[in-house]
Amino acid sequence: MRFKLAIATAIAAAATVLAVPTAAHAAADGLACSAAGSYSKPFPTPTTFWLVGTVGTYRYWHVTIPGSPETYSRSYVVRCSGDTIAWQADLTVTSTSGDRCGTTSTSQYQYVGARSHTVQLGQFYLIYNYRYWHVKKFVTSGTFGFWVYDHSELARCLF
Repeated sequence: MRFKLAIATAIAAAATVLAVPTAAHAAADGLACSAAGSYSKPFPTPTTFWLVGTVGTYRYWHVTIPGSPETYSRSYVVRCSGDTIAWQADLTVTSTSGDRCGTTSTSQYQYVGARSHTVQLGQFYLIYNYRYWHVKKFVTSGTFGFWVYDHSELARCLF
């Protein structure tokens, strides 16, 4: 019994040591502010970085692993100061239907762009469209009011 418990403990400890960080905690690529457009990196894992769009100093990125079909890896937004990342945030899917699956911008919700790719489910293929949104909030200062960046949103919609 002690032997089985020791083996189970050793396996659990090894699993925690060998665990790979999830994509949600991945840092933005260093080229996120300096790249002129989309690009690929072959190492350590072949990865393609797709520039979805830019709003002011904010740049939105869609990351995939090449293949047939390509595999979605992650999404993120960076605020740039020249070629340097001043701020970054990972984007997770917050909507799968409704207004965020459209493309209509308002004063508060600015549509940035989309990136589509295919997902194989058995014999069937689904086309997902990832839509990126730049969300603002209205603030006042004395008698003046203006829109400022609040957060970003990502919707995954069936194409």
